Order: sequence, then C-alpha cells, then structure tokens
Amino acid sequence: MTFATLPRGRAALRALCEDLAKANAELRDEARRELMQLQDRKRLYLAAQDDLFTSMWRHYALCRDLFGPPQPTPPPPKEIPPELMDRFTLGGRVEIEYNYIDATYPGNWPLIYTDYEIDTYLARIARREWFIYGQTDVWMWEAIEKYPIRGLDVVNMGSLTPWYEANCLHHGASSTTIDYNPIISLSNRIKTMTIAQWDAEQPRFDVAWSISSFEHDGLGMYGDPLDPEGDFKAMRKMKRIVKPGGLLFLALPVGKDKILFNNARIYGRIRMPMLLEGWEQIDEFGMAPEHWDGPGQIQPLFILRNS
Repeated sequence: MTFATLPRGRAALRALCEDLAKANAELRDEARRELMQLQDRKRLYLAAQDDLFTSMWRHYALCRDLFGPPQPTPPPPKEIPPELMDRFTLGGRVEIEYNYIDATYPGNWPLIYTDYEIDTYLARIARREWFIYGQTDVWMWEAIEKYPIRGLDVVNMGSLTPWYEANCLHHGASSTTIDYNPIISLSNRIKTMTIAQWDAEQPRFDVAWSISSFEHDGLGMYGDPLDPEGDFKAMRKMKRIVKPGGLLFLALPVGKDKILFNNARIYGRIRMPMLLEGWEQIDEFGMAPEHWDGPGQIQPLFILRNS
C-alpha cells in the first residue's frame, strides 16, 4: 500500500468495522428477543402445569363425592419380564432406561369435561397460548393452517383434558375423543367413547390426532398390560379409524431409540420406520435431522395419510 492509497484503505477499514458493529448489535438484539420469548414460554409452561395440577386435585375431590372411594388398582410392573426383553429391545438394538411412574387411575372415577373448561381453553387458543406440550401446540397450529380441518370429523386419541378437543372446535371441526377409560362430557360440543365402544360401533373419521399418546401403549404406566408391540398395534388400528385418504396428526418423542420403562418410548432411526409402516408421510413440523440423535425431549408433528 502506498501513501496515496492509505487514506482510502483506512476509510474502507473504518466502513468494514462499522458494518461489523452494526451486525453485532443486530445479533445482540435478536438474541435478546429470543431470550425474552423463551422466558415467556417458560412462564406459560409453568402456569399451564399449575393449572393442570390444581384442576386434577379438584377433580379427585369431585369424583370422591360423586362416585365414592376410589377402586384399588394394581401398581404397574417395575421391570420388564425376562421373556419379553428381546421383543422390547428389538433384539438388543434399543436401549432400556428405567424411569418408573405409577399413573394408574381408579376405574370408577371417570374424567368429566365441562363447557367452562372448554371455554377457558378456547380463550387461551385465541390468544395463541400453548398448554400441555408447549412448542408441539405451535406446530399443531401451523399444521392446521396448512391442512385445514374446518367442517371435518376429527377424533382425538387419548385425553386427560379437553385441550385438543378445544383446538378442534376453535378450528371449526367436530370433536370426538376415544380413550381406554370412560370420559363424561357435560358439553354437547364434544363426543367421547371408549376403545370398547369404538370396537362395537367402528365409526371412521376424516382426521385423527394422536399427541404424545402411542409412545406409552404397552408399557404399563397407566395400568395397561405389557405389550412390546403396543404402539405398532395402535397404529394399525388407526388404519381402521381414519377414512381412506384421511390424515393422522402424530406427535411423539424423537431421538436416539430408547425405552424409558415404564412410561415412554423414544423413536429414532430404528423404531420410527417400523411405527409408520403402511402410512404415507406427507409433511412434518418441528423436525430437524439432528433430532434423530438427540435425547428425545422434542415431540415434532408428523402428518400421515392413510393410503
């Protein structure tokens, strides 16, 4: 560089430094906004958990008054029987981690859904406040925008609160819930039926939702019998519940293949293809390649067609 070009070099360097400082400030602002969003989401999540536990204890008190003392339920097994180990681990390819939970529930204490609870959830949905499964709810809303359900018959597989039923209503669909245990709906906006009732009547639906449900099937946490293929059987049954060409919105934990016995499976490169066999995957929300090797803390949403 000569004396003649030195000022121009300094000016270019100064301009570059100014550009870098501006870009750094923009990155700081973006990081600050993302941190605030994360803090807001954490606050909403904790508030949702408080609401859920508060309503649960109120429900227990109501059930005791209406239906009497709880019927005793046998506790789930704490270990996988040796004769089932090979099938649960898919021949030793899937890791087992013990994480015991007893979530059995008195058979004489049905869940009770009311218009007041439904209206409370509808208000939250209108404000775009997610509830039990956090970011999965956001992906659900994105999926519904792309695959509208207005005017369709939607079935929700498994339920502890009418949160996803309220999502059906908010987006203009009819709502039916199928669960192993009876649910009393005091609202004419939600229909409920047990698996046994579905087996007897076998209605079919345009769309089905299974949000954090099938990964539990056959592990015993809810008092269900141990079944290494419980989730596979549930997916095969969905072929008869969903109309031909209909959609299944499926959310479950994705990560390195693992069974958290007795409460959940994590689906990775081994078990996920087996679970989706016979279904056409047409879309996904919240899924990234690195999640296949993750710890299973994320529940993306998969859109499947009953082909």
